[in-house]
Amino acid sequence: MTHAIRVKWAAAVVLTAGLGTAIACTPSAPDAATPDPAVVLHPVDAPLRPPLTEDALRQAEAEMQQRIQSDLDLLGLGKIGSVGSPISSELVAYRQTWAETDPDMAPFLGTWAKEWDMLPHYFMTVFPSEVPGRVCLVRYSKQETATVPFEVYDTPLEFSVAQVAEGQLLASNTQSTRSLLRQVTVSNYDSEFLATVEPTGNMQVYASQRPPAIDPTWPTALMEQFRAAGCRE
Repeated sequence: MTHAIRVKWAAAVVLTAGLGTAIACTPSAPDAATPDPAVVLHPVDAPLRPPLTEDALRQAEAEMQQRIQSDLDLLGLGKIGSVGSPISSELVAYRQTWAETDPDMAPFLGTWAKEWDMLPHYFMTVFPSEVPGRVCLVRYSKQETATVPFEVYDTPLEFSVAQVAEGQLLASNTQSTRSLLRQVTVSNYDSEFLATVEPTGNMQVYASQRPPAIDPTWPTALMEQFRAAGCRE
């Protein structure tokens, strides 16, 4: 999950005494439509989302099923090239190892992404923690600018922690449950999907990709909070 910082450069004409005209390159002001990537750090002790009510959970399960089926229909019509990705044997082994420590947490672990259709694309990595019942989330998305067609930027990295107990994953900025984890046969492979429900009520559906891994380009501030929260690869 690469999250690179882009800097635009502008050429400035400088009149240098005795030397004529020189060209100097200086960073230009950021385009308002493509904000510089930063990091959003949610406090470790931030209040967690309440569990979904039975009605809200039923609605979320139905919406997740509809979303996946809609993408499968588009795949069958040849309008998209793939849906999700084959389940990673490395991720399965990674979860089995962590299940010996915390079986409730293990099914949520991994790098998750929704990038098989048009933008925006969404990414979430769920890391284990040394703190019992805790996982760590790093999320961001790829968006297309509103002013320049096909120009893409990364939204700020967002770090938070979540508690996992009795099948519920509850963070301050998102939530999920074991019933929103689904394994689905896609064409000639099996794919695994996870749906999250945002505070706004919107849903995001991801597919698992691989074991969680730290991106070496992540900002120092994020890594400091990552370690302070007891997060691990």
